[in-house]
Amino acid sequence: MLAFFLGNGNYWQSAHAGTAEPSLNLSARDFTYGYWQNGMRKHRGSTSPDILCLETGYYALALDMAQLDKPRFGLIESAAGYEAGLKTGDTKIKQLAGADLQIEFELNGKIYRVKRCKAAAERAAEGRMQNARLWESARLAQHYDFNGLEFVDDAGELLVANAKLDLVAWPDSMTFNVEMEPIIKLGDNIQQGVLGKGQGVYNQSRLIEHKPEHEHEQFTVEAWVKVPEAYIHKNRSWIVSKNGHEGTDGYFGIGIRGDALIAGMNIGGVDRRHYREIGSVRHALVPDKWHHVAMTYDGKTLCLYLDGSRRDSVEINKKRVLGNGVMRIGKKADNRGPSARIVVDQLRVWNKPLTRHEIIRHTRNPGKIDQRQNLTYVNDFEEEAELQLPVWKNAKVRIVLAGGGKRWAFERSVAEPWGVGDKRQFTLNCRLAPRDRGKERVQAHMKHNGQLGVNFRDDYDSYVASIRWPKRHGKRGYNDIRDYDEIDITIDSQTGRAVPFLMELVEPANITGICPVLCDEQGRPTGIPVQLSKNWHYSKMGAYLRAYALLPASKGQKKYRLRIAYGFYGSLPSASHAQLSLVGYNGNGRWDQLAIGCWGETYCMDVDMSCVDVAVTDVRGLMLRAGEKGTMWAWTDAGWGGDWLGLNDEKNKKRLPNSLKTAYLAHGPCLTEVKYNGFYGDSRDVAFDSTVRTLRTDDYARTFTTINYTFDKKVSAKGWLFKMGRTGGYLTPRIAYGNGDGLIKEQAVPKGLKRDQVFIDRTTLQGKGPWWVSFPGAHHHNLGSHIAGSGYRAMVIRSYKAVIAGKAYSNPTVKFPVYHVQADGRSGLDFLLTAPEGVTEFNPGDSIALDVEWITLPRQAVDYYGPNQAFRQHLQAAPSSWQTTYREAAGNNLNVTVQGGKLLNSYPVIVSAETQRVEVSIKGGVGFVPIRFEGLDAPTGYALFQIKDGKEHQLDQSVHGNDFWQADYDASTQSYRLTYNLPLDGLAESSWVLRKIAQQAAEVAAPVKSQPKPDSSKVHQAN
Repeated sequence: MLAFFLGNGNYWQSAHAGTAEPSLNLSARDFTYGYWQNGMRKHRGSTSPDILCLETGYYALALDMAQLDKPRFGLIESAAGYEAGLKTGDTKIKQLAGADLQIEFELNGKIYRVKRCKAAAERAAEGRMQNARLWESARLAQHYDFNGLEFVDDAGELLVANAKLDLVAWPDSMTFNVEMEPIIKLGDNIQQGVLGKGQGVYNQSRLIEHKPEHEHEQFTVEAWVKVPEAYIHKNRSWIVSKNGHEGTDGYFGIGIRGDALIAGMNIGGVDRRHYREIGSVRHALVPDKWHHVAMTYDGKTLCLYLDGSRRDSVEINKKRVLGNGVMRIGKKADNRGPSARIVVDQLRVWNKPLTRHEIIRHTRNPGKIDQRQNLTYVNDFEEEAELQLPVWKNAKVRIVLAGGGKRWAFERSVAEPWGVGDKRQFTLNCRLAPRDRGKERVQAHMKHNGQLGVNFRDDYDSYVASIRWPKRHGKRGYNDIRDYDEIDITIDSQTGRAVPFLMELVEPANITGICPVLCDEQGRPTGIPVQLSKNWHYSKMGAYLRAYALLPASKGQKKYRLRIAYGFYGSLPSASHAQLSLVGYNGNGRWDQLAIGCWGETYCMDVDMSCVDVAVTDVRGLMLRAGEKGTMWAWTDAGWGGDWLGLNDEKNKKRLPNSLKTAYLAHGPCLTEVKYNGFYGDSRDVAFDSTVRTLRTDDYARTFTTINYTFDKKVSAKGWLFKMGRTGGYLTPRIAYGNGDGLIKEQAVPKGLKRDQVFIDRTTLQGKGPWWVSFPGAHHHNLGSHIAGSGYRAMVIRSYKAVIAGKAYSNPTVKFPVYHVQADGRSGLDFLLTAPEGVTEFNPGDSIALDVEWITLPRQAVDYYGPNQAFRQHLQAAPSSWQTTYREAAGNNLNVTVQGGKLLNSYPVIVSAETQRVEVSIKGGVGFVPIRFEGLDAPTGYALFQIKDGKEHQLDQSVHGNDFWQADYDASTQSYRLTYNLPLDGLAESSWVLRKIAQQAAEVAAPVKSQPKPDSSKVHQAN
């Protein structure tokens, strides 16, 4: 690892009086970025190249999907730091010289070379990329892969192979992993089956003529099916179906919708009103895996089975009318619609409903049938033509990267036969400094699980500790998880260099809310960054956390404790902002997921727009349920969707983001902070930078977003600057808006509005801020049917400034169009923050700065099950009221003064410390208000006190010891940030002091407790 010491004599004080430790051996250059130079989402017909940019403090690489063999690469002589790297945009990428990436496969003397991957081909054909996939991409490591590597010889002949390039980047290294195997290309031909042969479907379905023995009043249809990974999200078709289409009496079939399985049947009519469909949840089908599927009907209930498990059912209670139409494999029986891209084997029809135990036996024993007396049709495809399997012999693989004055090379021969199903991986490590693996040892121990295996893996170029389904004595799943998973890490080093480390936790206690915190061996947060990357969509692997870290080491032994928080951190629900991979879902770009607690997503952003075409997606309420008997600790709803800039170009197409860099400055658990920087429009018409934060709290969810837009081209102002909405099924009975003095207007939303009708056109909010908009009493129309609880959304506009044609505007302009209309005439409205009234266009030099706060609220007190009594009492007094939004807007319009430091931000409170004692006075406050102190010389040795009656009372929200504050190390300034959450409910004024404490006081500040406190706002007097 290229690790730079911060200089002789540069020390930070520890909490232990009279001792000192050398500064962290982490450099300001130890960071990485991964982004698409021209954007990941593009409009159909775009000809701009698809270039993935990797940029660190030491090097930069640009990979064009259509010219993988012609990257650009170069070393970076200096870098100002992680956050500063946002502001440079892609200027360093543009300065790179050409390089050479050779990926070669030699077979019996013939050489095939990679020119491009399937991502380039599908962009040209379909307009979207699904085969360039983001796995992990945050502060320390970038992990992408590119499916469908195309190996071509000099004559243009394509090698028939399944091949991909997997790329892992650390600050000072890149690793190219080439994985490949010979295959039978999927087509309308014989393929390998679950046993022997199977039938492939690509374009042409397989017809089976009708026979009376194919039809029964009570029946079972079963088969084995495999979906290739390339088509797992593209299939919207049928595995097997019979008798026309869904509107035909007697129709039945088993089908695929992406990675979900369905079964359908029409009984009793000649239109779709008599069609019944059932299905599995998403992610049920694992790509490239053989699944057993079955549907049964017993004259009463239609059932769907997957791998022996009953996934869904519906009661029909009708005698089935027998059909006489054809049966078809891989398509709808009437031969309409798309073909499935699948392989099918062992298709069977029975004249009875098989029992669950019979289906389980068939699942466990493919090919074996206990009795055949009720079996009326079977096709095992064994009578087909001979299956010819390709075998590679005398093969050789080469990988070379040359550029920037560097050359790295790999070559390996494979002399033995290499057949179908034999997937092999070849790795080239491109390191700027050698890994001294012989001079260091890394061990990991996890409570209740013992010693974990830690191996140095060349494919990740790091030490990797991995565990699946870790044992734990606490709760799992959707519960109030109040304890932690903890991994003790020991490094024995002869060099003292920082160690690249990856903790992979598969099927953790809960993946939707998880936050890793690196602590010292006493459990005190160190501030050393840990990358929070995760995925719960990839069914092949299961839900997992991948926590990357560069672990500072010293000569000798160094110990850490990796603490993983879920629902609670200390006595309050934790906050987390994660990079969530969508691999296995239906979009493979950057998706960020925020959570308060671990009860589902709180707020999500599709910043690459690889899955949808807006920036804000899922929005949910905190500690929200459907009434007093409603489900607790579960997923909720508070209105889907929103967006940042929404201005169309001259072709009336939305300006999409490009060259969007993301800096994960703090993943949590007290206050998250992630910054975004990029452009909108193919011609980079609008530059933007944004900061998104969420907080640790126990009342309601808040997401803070600041955005600055700078216009570089002439742009139509029609559209929005920020959007809240685009929610199907969401009903808004009333809207209200106001300012810092209270309500401006409340208005009922009448029935009978039309989709896209403007209910309230552009209106400037008068008076002084903060301004606010609320949808009191709004909810999903299916309340209680598929969600634990439904709340409503509101927005506080903390500040607004627009400078347009030299004129300053300080009051925001809002608009309320209709998005959704129910059959009964009720409507769901969107909220748009727009250009000022009268402004029709923006011109070069214009700018807009927004500071908005998105909140989600319960409608009434019985819907809120959290512990915050002040909030509950307010809801009891003012259910479904605009006053709840105004309470947040005015109550957290804080007046903050600082002594011993500089106030950088009022809400959240951010203070730059200038002395070792910082005093902060606050007027106002609702809930738990985050306060962050920057510029500190150590992560420990400090404590926060509340001044009451002239005495210092030390803040203590700990439950398990040292677990209520957050530390973050800033390598660019060699300083630390400490964050706390202040209990300000009911305090008109409060005073706080951050100061150094002695060792004895530090021990008092961090008592080890095993039970949560009933009052999370408790403070106690220090000794």
